[in-house]
Amino acid sequence: MSKAPSTKPGQPPRRDYDRRKRRTRAAIKKIGRPIWRQPMMLGLSVLLLGLGGGGGWYAWKQGWLVEAQAQVDGAFHAVIAAITPFKLSDVTVEGREYVERDAILAALNVQAGDSLLGIDLQAARKRLEAIDWVSSATVERRLPDTLYVTLKERRAVAIWQNGSEYTLIDKNGRTVKASRMPPGAEKLLLLGGPGAPEHVGELLLLLAYEPSIANQLRAAVWVGQRRWNLVLTNDTEIWLPEEDAVAALQRMAKLEASDKLLSREFGVVDLRLPDKLYLRKRASAGDPPPNGPV
Repeated sequence: MSKAPSTKPGQPPRRDYDRRKRRTRAAIKKIGRPIWRQPMMLGLSVLLLGLGGGGGWYAWKQGWLVEAQAQVDGAFHAVIAAITPFKLSDVTVEGREYVERDAILAALNVQAGDSLLGIDLQAARKRLEAIDWVSSATVERRLPDTLYVTLKERRAVAIWQNGSEYTLIDKNGRTVKASRMPPGAEKLLLLGGPGAPEHVGELLLLLAYEPSIANQLRAAVWVGQRRWNLVLTNDTEIWLPEEDAVAALQRMAKLEASDKLLSREFGVVDLRLPDKLYLRKRASAGDPPPNGPV
């Protein structure tokens, strides 16, 4: 048996239907909220979106999408090759001095009779630029039958003599065995000694401090994996120290300006010690050769 609600004196009694009415309104308000606005559903939606984005990223990371794109491109080029009337019969290369012809043809991966429109120009360009001595490349179709390649090669700054083998070197120390010496190769700096190519950038920076000596330089020898010997055009050798070679070269320039040491009878100017200078006269005919520099 329900208990009647209490009332204050002088007020009409409160009735149960008022309480039920309030509860009914609250229930309607709660049930009437859209399901997509419920906190649980919002959280679930965010989770599903995150999983979808993460799955796409994972597929890309694993290379699935890249592989699928490559297969689509391959099928496209195959269709083009089957229907095109333009067949490759000539490959023209402009700008080649150092890179061997066989390396270029291998990078292009084409042969006579291939469809000119079916060749993937961007892939061919990337393979060409992967060749050590190629700085940049362009590949074009020249209808009706020619593939036109333009190369920009790295410039050689020196030739490294390693025994009986000569290798071209650019300013960053990259090496390439050229099929032939380029025009003007006789004017390039000759380097000697194991490890010399890796230090050619340091040598060029060093020589930039004293152009008067750099202009007389014929060769440079990397000695003991730690320092340079400079050989001038008159066969005078300047032995530089392992540390602070810039100061030593500047010292040499001052001595040359004041005493003309490089134009005298001295064959070696030894600057390996900062507070001493050793000079060695040129060997006369019949004199035994001096010990090699260390």
